[in-house]
Amino acid sequence: MKSTIYYFSATGNSLEIARQISKGLDNCTIKSMTSQLPKKPVGGPDEVIGFVFPVYYLDMPLFMEQFVENLNILPGTYCFAITNYARYKGNALGNLEEILQNKNIQLNYADDVKMPGNYIVSYPPPNPDKLKEVLKNSRIKVNNIAKSISNNDEKPVEKSLLSRIFTKHLKFIIFGSISKWDEKFVSDNKCTCCGQCAEVCPVENIEIVNCHPIWQHHCERCLRCIQWCPTEAIQYGKKTVGVKRYHHPNVTVENFIETKD
Repeated sequence: MKSTIYYFSATGNSLEIARQISKGLDNCTIKSMTSQLPKKPVGGPDEVIGFVFPVYYLDMPLFMEQFVENLNILPGTYCFAITNYARYKGNALGNLEEILQNKNIQLNYADDVKMPGNYIVSYPPPNPDKLKEVLKNSRIKVNNIAKSISNNDEKPVEKSLLSRIFTKHLKFIIFGSISKWDEKFVSDNKCTCCGQCAEVCPVENIEIVNCHPIWQHHCERCLRCIQWCPTEAIQYGKKTVGVKRYHHPNVTVENFIETKD
C-alpha cells in the first residue's frame, strides 16, 4: 500500500513526527505543503494520505488550509491528520475534517502530539530538562499513532463546541490584520546578509534589499526566519531580544531550503 504524508513545519516538530510515522508505513513518501501542489489526483482505495502540521492560533496554518482545499483526493482514500501543539489544541483537526467532508473525503484517524513550544514572540522555549521530557513523551505517542495508522484504525476528531466558536472568532481577528503583523520584524547589526531568512520563508515573504531582509506583508507567523537565522539577528520588536531560539534537534535548516525547490 502506498502512503504519502503532507506536512508543514517551521522548526522541525511536524517534520520529525512525519518522519517517525513514515517509518511504520509501507512505501511512504513525505512531501512539504510548501512545495508545488500535485497536478494529478492523489490517494485512492489502496493508498494512505496523511497531514502533519502545527496548531497556529487554535487552527491550522492559513496557507495549509488553501493547500488542502485545492488538493484533489480520490474517493476511498484512508486519510489521517496529526497536529502538534505546545499549549492549546484548538480546533485545527475539526476544521480540517470539515474541509475534507466538503470534498466527500473522510478523515479516518485524527490525533495530536504535545511538542516543545517555539512561538518565542509570546513565550520562551522549554528549559533543557523539560525539552528532553517533552521530546521523549512525543516519541512514545507518535510510535503508537504510527502503529494505529498502519492498521488502518479509526479515531474520530475530538470535538469541542466552545473551541469551534472561539477558533472562528480568533481566526477572524488574527488573520484580518495579518498584513500588518510582520511590520515589527527587524534585523539588527548581527545580520551578515546571508539571505537564509528569505530562503527558508515558506511563503516567500522576505526580500533582501541593500543587504537587509524586508518583509512583504503576507506573513504566516511561523517564525522560521527568526528561529533559523544563524546569527540570531532577526527580532520581533523587543519581544525576542535575548530569547533563546529553538528548532528540533533532529532537523537542519537544509531540510527547509530543499523543500522549496
